[in-house]
Amino acid sequence: MTPPAPVPPALDGLHVLALPAGTDVMTLARAWFTQARWEREPAAAAAPVRPTGARFRGIAVEPVVTTGVLALAPGVALLGPHACDATSARGLGLPSRDADLYGLPVATPPGADVPAGLVAAWATAAARRTGGGVLPAGGAAVVPDPAGVLDLTLWSAVPVPVQEALPLVRPALSGSRLAPAPTPGGGFELTATFPYDGEVVVRLERAAHVPLVLSTLDRREHGPWGYRVAWQPPDASQLDASHPSQQHLVARARVAPAVARVVATLWRAAGGTVVDAGGFVVPPAELDDRVAAAVR
Repeated sequence: MTPPAPVPPALDGLHVLALPAGTDVMTLARAWFTQARWEREPAAAAAPVRPTGARFRGIAVEPVVTTGVLALAPGVALLGPHACDATSARGLGLPSRDADLYGLPVATPPGADVPAGLVAAWATAAARRTGGGVLPAGGAAVVPDPAGVLDLTLWSAVPVPVQEALPLVRPALSGSRLAPAPTPGGGFELTATFPYDGEVVVRLERAAHVPLVLSTLDRREHGPWGYRVAWQPPDASQLDASHPSQQHLVARARVAPAVARVVATLWRAAGGTVVDAGGFVVPPAELDDRVAAAVR
C-alpha cells in the first residue's frame, strides 16, 4: 500500500483544512467570524524572474512565496494557503483535485475569545460547503458530503400569509400530500409527505436572532422572517451516517430539487437572502443550479 502523501512541513502538527484551489476563504471565514482579517496577506506565486545584463545571464530568480495569516479571532489564526496538486490530495485521502491547504491550531490558545470546538466546526462546515476536506492532526482525512444536508432558510423582511404561500409552493412539491398548519405570531407550517421519500417541512417564523453571516450584508437584503425548508427522511438516523444507505441516497436525490424549488419560489415572492444549514449564503445562481440538478 502506498503511504499517504505528507502535508507541507509548515503544517506539520496542525489540523489542516483543504479547500478547492482558488476558493475565497475570507468569505467562508466571515460567515462565522465577522471580524476575520488578514494579518498577513498571501503573496501569489509569479513566474520566475530573469534579470537582464551579462552578470545575470541565464540565471532565473525564483519568486518568494509568502503564505498568509488569517486571524479568525484574537489569538486564533488560519495559516496558508499551501498549494496541493490533485495527485497529492488523493494521496492524503482528500478529493482528487488541486487544493489550497490551511493550517488550524489543534487547541484554542489560552485567552482566545473563541468557544471550544468552534473553529473545528467551522472547518468541517467550510469543507462541506466547498467539497473540500479536513485532515485532523495525526488522523485520517474527513471529507463531508456536500449534498448531505438539504435544508435551506430564506431570510426575508416580508411574511407571506399561509393562504398565499400554499398555492405558491404546491407546484414545487408535486407528488406529495400537502397539509398546512398555523403557528403563533403570524407564521405557518406546511408539511409535504412523499410516498417513499419522507417529508419536506416548510416553516415560517419570526426569529429573535438571525444567522451571523447576515450581519455582513446590507440590512435591506434580508429580514427577521425565516422560511425554513427542511427534509425529514424516512430514517432520520441516516442523516448522520458516514455511509448512508442506497435507499437514503436515492430519496435525497429526488427530494433535493424540490427543496430548492420551494426556496426559489418563496425568494421570488418575498425577496431576501438564502442561507444553508452550514451558515453560508447561497446565491440565486446556485439556487437555480440546484433546481435544475434533477427533475423529480
